[in-house]
Amino acid sequence: MNLISYPDRAVQAEQLAQLVADELQLAIQTKAKATAAFAGGTTPVLFFKALAKQSVDWSKVVFTLTDERQVEPTNERSNARLLQTNLLASLEPAASFQALYQFGQTKADLAKLAGKLQDEFLPLDSVVLGMGNDGHFASLFPQAANLDWGLDPKNSEVLLEIQAPDLPEARISFSLAALLQAKHLHLLITGADKHQLLEQAQANLAASQPRQWPIEALLQQAGDKLMIHYAP
Repeated sequence: MNLISYPDRAVQAEQLAQLVADELQLAIQTKAKATAAFAGGTTPVLFFKALAKQSVDWSKVVFTLTDERQVEPTNERSNARLLQTNLLASLEPAASFQALYQFGQTKADLAKLAGKLQDEFLPLDSVVLGMGNDGHFASLFPQAANLDWGLDPKNSEVLLEIQAPDLPEARISFSLAALLQAKHLHLLITGADKHQLLEQAQANLAASQPRQWPIEALLQQAGDKLMIHYAP
């Protein structure tokens, strides 16, 4: 992994936005299209707004999410709504978006969507993940019943349905295996607490300790592909 530290969150957002924009434009030049998956939550909002100002042929970019809550897109907890408000609305009608959840979605619908993502999106050109204070990324939470499968690098599934006991609703998440296929993989974190957790996760790996947090699987499997962007 590679760690980049920034003096503040505004600089972090601007420089990451420039980097991702370059990755997407290079993909467009190479194969006439680009795909990207971004995390939800509050941390990436500044990044979304900075990315919207970048010069990219947005008509050839298709966005999706690394994970989504099983709520309607108008729900304030929807990651799709967050992305729409802070990024996609500024790019319309150029950029396209692929939702991970639609109200009433069945397991068969999820399997069909996973197949579409496999055929049309993977490998993703640019992925920007976040990390929670419990060490989760995407929606791969510590207490999820199928966490081990979600973190298995040999897992052939693109998407998983996730339910953890402390979550108010079920979620849809990319598997670690699918995320690892990305050509460019970023982790966006802010705050001293998350930085400390990240350092402890690295120490656990170095000491060959049993996994404490899901993020350790990402650090271990992604290796030097992973770029971590940190701001206080």
